Amino acid sequence: MRELELVCDTFFTFILLKIKRSRLMAQVSEKIRQHISQGEYEIAIETLVSFLKVTGGDLYNQAILLKGKFSEYMREKSLGLSDKTEVKSQITMAVLGLADQIDERNLENPPTPQDFEKMRPDRQQVQQQSPQQGQQGSNFKPNAPSQPNYAAQCFFSGDLMQYFITSQNQIVAVNPLTNQSFVVGMKMPSQDFRFAWVFYVSATGIYYLVDHGGLIWGQNFGMPAQFGYVRYF
Repeated sequence: MRELELVCDTFFTFILLKIKRSRLMAQVSEKIRQHISQGEYEIAIETLVSFLKVTGGDLYNQAILLKGKFSEYMREKSLGLSDKTEVKSQITMAVLGLADQIDERNLENPPTPQDFEKMRPDRQQVQQQSPQQGQQGSNFKPNAPSQPNYAAQCFFSGDLMQYFITSQNQIVAVNPLTNQSFVVGMKMPSQDFRFAWVFYVSATGIYYLVDHGGLIWGQNFGMPAQFGYVRYF
């Protein structure tokens, strides 16, 4: 009975946190646009940076760059050095562009634990995909990520290894210190139209969901989190 109570408490806590987050972050892109329309540029940029910090990736890097550019613009303006209105316009359009990207990538609705369970590759899927992978020799070493047999590179936060997706849907890990490479998994098709494909690690069965915006989603203690991003060639 006690275990059942703990399970229920955990479930309701998760639901409450999800509702709270949705209220705080709902339509963040629209909030950014409203701040811009009211001339609250600094607040708009701070809202953008705060939201994208959770997902990370290329959009977060762009937001940080815009924050720096806007700070430099305001500093020069306060010192009377210059008031480059074209710079301000460029920053404004870039911020609005990132707000559009938030909508297009559906970042306000990240995958749920249920999505991960539904997308879990089963043994039959793995066995059907495995014969199609082909074989790469142990001396297979990429010299550059732009090689024609690579379709993409995956970047994981805090991981120094380099991961490449081949045209045969293999996932090749490369040690940048030794240049040794080996196949660690496969790119598997998505069973949900909201996601582009699945990053599957053969040895462990660990898998990540890749959305159409190129964000790599994994689970951290059962909770979805962004682990990296994909750069397509």
